[in-house]
Amino acid sequence: MERKNRGILKNKLFLYLTEFFSGMSVMAVELGASRLLAPYFSSSQIVWTIIIGTIMIAMALGNIYGGRTADKSPNPDKLYGRIIVAALWIALIPVVGKYIIVGISAVLIFSVNNNFLILAAFVACMVIFVFPLFLLGTVTPSLVKYSVSNLDDNGKTVGTLGAFNTIGSIIGTFVPTFVTIPAVGTSITFLIFAGILLALSIVYFVMEKQGKRK
Repeated sequence: MERKNRGILKNKLFLYLTEFFSGMSVMAVELGASRLLAPYFSSSQIVWTIIIGTIMIAMALGNIYGGRTADKSPNPDKLYGRIIVAALWIALIPVVGKYIIVGISAVLIFSVNNNFLILAAFVACMVIFVFPLFLLGTVTPSLVKYSVSNLDDNGKTVGTLGAFNTIGSIIGTFVPTFVTIPAVGTSITFLIFAGILLALSIVYFVMEKQGKRK
């Protein structure tokens, strides 16, 4: 079965780069989440468990939604539109995140008698981080739809996508910890990775627009 992509998506390298930067950004946001929550809830094993758990929930739901959306409406414009929304949300986290945490804590401290730390950290993670990571979770199944042009080599293509995602995740783990957070802080780190996602989507839409003109 052959299927043709249009515009910039004819180049599988761009699809692989999308997977790479998506995986990198997910890990960067996860590490940024720990730094954002630490002043309020500490950086204990409990808080890390909550962060990892909520992110896994978001990614799982995003995988399911992305797969169904890619089958029903295989329009890459929608995928890169979701990446833009995720980028803008991530960029807003350092601006409004602390106020959301304080507001959630203020509400729960008067209504919860037991396990305040666990519940407050969980709700804060759900409100702040689940939505953008849900959107990034839609990337992989969508890219599989766009990158598999021949069922004879679909295993190779899916494996390459997985490798790019994993390599991106590895870099997204080390760069914030050893480079951006020590150098410019957590807030700027969020902005850097939001900017990467935004730039990726802008390149896609600009190239698609030029392709349509041609």
